[in-house]
Amino acid sequence: MASDFPPLAIRIWMHKLKKGGGQPAAILERSLLNFMSAEAASLSVANATERGILLPRALGGRAKRLTLTFCQKVSSLPSSTSDPYCFECHLPGVIQKCSSCERSFHEDCQRKDPEKPNYSVPSDKGQPYRFPVNESDKEPENHQIVEASQTPTPKPLLDYNSNINQDLLATPDSLKHESLEWDDDVFFVSEQKGARQRQQARIKDELQTSLDSDEGSDLGRCTRCRLLSLAALHNPPQLDKQELGCLLKYSWEKHHSWITMDVAKYMAKHWNERDKALIKRILFKSKILGLADIERNIEANKYTYLTEFLMHLLDLQHNIAVFFGPKSEEYNATKWLVRDVTHDIREIRRCPDCYRYSNEASLSDLWFAKPCLQRHELVFAKQTGSPPWPAKVMSVSKRQPIKYDVRFFGGSHSRALISERDITPIESDIQSQIKPRSSRALSAALRELQCHMMLSHYSASLFGFHADPATAENLIQVALSHCTESSEAPTTSKRGRPSTPANPGTAKKRRLNPNTPDAPSPVPTRATIPDSVTYDKLTAEILRAHEDLLKCQRKLTAMQQKLDEVKRKQWCYLCLEEAVFDCCFTASYCSGECQRRDKRRHQAICKVNH
Repeated sequence: MASDFPPLAIRIWMHKLKKGGGQPAAILERSLLNFMSAEAASLSVANATERGILLPRALGGRAKRLTLTFCQKVSSLPSSTSDPYCFECHLPGVIQKCSSCERSFHEDCQRKDPEKPNYSVPSDKGQPYRFPVNESDKEPENHQIVEASQTPTPKPLLDYNSNINQDLLATPDSLKHESLEWDDDVFFVSEQKGARQRQQARIKDELQTSLDSDEGSDLGRCTRCRLLSLAALHNPPQLDKQELGCLLKYSWEKHHSWITMDVAKYMAKHWNERDKALIKRILFKSKILGLADIERNIEANKYTYLTEFLMHLLDLQHNIAVFFGPKSEEYNATKWLVRDVTHDIREIRRCPDCYRYSNEASLSDLWFAKPCLQRHELVFAKQTGSPPWPAKVMSVSKRQPIKYDVRFFGGSHSRALISERDITPIESDIQSQIKPRSSRALSAALRELQCHMMLSHYSASLFGFHADPATAENLIQVALSHCTESSEAPTTSKRGRPSTPANPGTAKKRRLNPNTPDAPSPVPTRATIPDSVTYDKLTAEILRAHEDLLKCQRKLTAMQQKLDEVKRKQWCYLCLEEAVFDCCFTASYCSGECQRRDKRRHQAICKVNH
């Protein structure tokens, strides 16, 4: 029966039965002892013989020996309409065929949430990691965190898209696990608390009801088909194929190195075409995807949805597990790959612009100040031991107590989960938050916040995927120059005291009469300069700067062309005019007269014998 036949035995036997060779049954059984018990190995050989995969063959000679060899006629091998191995645990047994495709699964292995695997992966950065938890799951998962946290947890280095704050890594409860209790629709802090809670409860009930109604009917399909049915719903609506391919390329370049060997690469290295066809007939019912195939799909922009890319990774994982075994190093590497890519997919779903900006951080130091098409609420988030810090809200939890997933301005742009009581809305006048004794880090964060707020008045398409990088950088530099001037104003003097309250009349006269010699120059306030005038002036200045830049670039190009032409010419060794002929390798002359006049000086070093 197929339930007693492990798939990894085919790969092991193939090395001993290459090109139609034969081996005794005892040798084939011993080759499996490193992966299973002696009884299971004997049963595997018997089962393969019964199914016609291994055929007996007698060797000639005095002592005739009975050997086993692979069936060389591929068309005579047993075939089925469904995958004989579970898509989740990758083992044979009593399986259920998917109602939509040729894949199969054990009833006990079927996932309740198609985006939540049945395994956990310890993080390579020192903290336990879990895939998203479904609210309908009732099994406690605390034991997974305990097992993962028994190892030492060094101080991790977080990348731009990390969702964990460095100061909170010691407590597992502070880890952010994306699930249904996290909502990407940000509720603004300025809204009333009661109204926000009522609106949130209604959204949560509708979502939970839809999940409960679809859960029973959806379990008849495999994980891949269930993900495919949600592909359009879980994909950001503004992404086209070209931009999606760019984002997937960033993720793939970072994480594909987890896997060093796949099925296609292994077979191309060790076996001929007949052996490859034999393996495909016995083990696989779908196309064998390799790393090269996925990379070509990304380069050709063939993916329309994020879920399509994830489904190809699941197919790659299943093929590797069937071929190398579910306990092999190759299969464990796929867990790390799926874990990291799944995290990137959630970040892309949450905000594609933030993900793209963070991966293009080397192109601009102020990438975090660029506005996104999906605008984020700006808040001040308070952490223990730090002043209120400006941050963007990435998402808000649904359950009580409400927590905000924020990413801070300035520094490494780290992220943290902050309680609702420690969140305050950004004031319209940022200058009130800048104090003379503020730290440099906070001043830099506030300046980046101001730059972001100024750039938010422009269309996000100016910083989008198809925008001109030079124009976007010009906008950032102009906004930064205004932010720098405004942020340095309160700190120009050591003590910024107001006018003396005892003499209000004198101060009033000075303010009313700006022509007084000792009167300070009037300082414009926010009320005297309309916002529309400020923005129009800034826009005109940016356009003029852009035109000046284009003129300078044209002049630089013309000068470079002239310089190249001059470098190609040769010049007279005596009068420095353009040379006509060469005397030797070291000297050229414009005429015979110059050569004759320079003969006495040049003869000592001339490379040609005269």
